[in-house]
Amino acid sequence: MKKILAASCLAVFACTMMCLSNTPPVWAQTAPVDSQITVKIDKTRYNTGDIMIVSGSVKNVVSQIPLTLQILDPTNNLVHVEQILVTADGRFSLPLKIEGPLWRLPGQYTLIAQYGFKHVSATVQFDFEQKDIPVEGVFNVKDMSSGQNFDLNYTITGGTVKSIVIDPQDISLVVHLDAQYPGMLHLEIPRLLLDAKKTGNADESFLIFVDDDEVTSFQEEASDSQYRILDIPLVSGDSKIEIIGTQVVPEFGNISGMMFVLSVLLAIFLVPKIKTYQIHI
Repeated sequence: MKKILAASCLAVFACTMMCLSNTPPVWAQTAPVDSQITVKIDKTRYNTGDIMIVSGSVKNVVSQIPLTLQILDPTNNLVHVEQILVTADGRFSLPLKIEGPLWRLPGQYTLIAQYGFKHVSATVQFDFEQKDIPVEGVFNVKDMSSGQNFDLNYTITGGTVKSIVIDPQDISLVVHLDAQYPGMLHLEIPRLLLDAKKTGNADESFLIFVDDDEVTSFQEEASDSQYRILDIPLVSGDSKIEIIGTQVVPEFGNISGMMFVLSVLLAIFLVPKIKTYQIHI
């Protein structure tokens, strides 16, 4: 009797194991191993402000499972992420604008399209070029000696201007900046603030120093009677530009000249009087 009972229990156990082996686990139904995904983009090179068209397809669609798109920069930092739902036949397409503060580094970027699980993914790479977006501004520069104020217009690419000050003693204009990328600094300097002249009142070239090193690669555009216009190239890390002229706030130069002339005239007038007075004594 015991043998019959043991045999019956063994048979039941065997049948139970067979049933369990034929029943797939729940997770296997939602993550099929043979899922495939494709992804493509419309170009291989993008710039700030461009629109990237991302498209592709998923082979096995699972209802309400989103497609995740991630973009990594050259150092594998995440610069963009979003999720969308694919169509019933597995297709997807969307425009993606290249913008935002995280898009900083030029180089090769990676777009990853992932559907549900990590093994259901595809990647595509593209090049990103940091676009030089000009930043315009105006600094009110005050000459401390005279108390006069001058508006100095500037445009910079690749960085930011922190301050612009005049140095009357060195007859120079000092620009403090933060150059993060190679770029250009465009300055419209009022002649009444700073100028450089040769003998005969012809324009003389400025002396320009970037971080205390003299540079000659700058260019002067067509200046007029009111402004000297300079374009100074920048490299990453530049922090100080000094522009040296021959005269600063020339109103004081004119006053000094008048004082000199008056002094000479007074000397010419008084010296004979002094001599005459001495003779009569």
